[in-house]
Amino acid sequence: MESTKANENKPMPRAKAWGILGLTFFTLWLFAVAVGPWLQHHIYSMDDIVQVIEENNIDSGAYYYTEIKGAYSGEKYLRQSLEMSSPDESGLTLPFISGIVTCLVMLFLGFRYLPE
Repeated sequence: MESTKANENKPMPRAKAWGILGLTFFTLWLFAVAVGPWLQHHIYSMDDIVQVIEENNIDSGAYYYTEIKGAYSGEKYLRQSLEMSSPDESGLTLPFISGIVTCLVMLFLGFRYLPE
């Protein structure tokens, strides 16, 4: 029992820690450069949002701040356009239900196989 507790309190090797940090930064970079722009065309109404941001020359890094001159009109336009149009597939569709099932399976596997 005591040898197990001693192993749990040991710090991880320096190379492994730097490797995890590097992998984390690489994953964030990959998402920002490749996955994010790819998802832009696959998320409902994301292309419309990007188009409005570019047309009104809104700083997207400060998109939700109210101090920006065009944020209120841009938000009003986006809200109205999203309320007026509804997606073709809304409600309890197969992709929606399969997404929920996939999330639940991932949670189950995480709780089942991750170390305590």
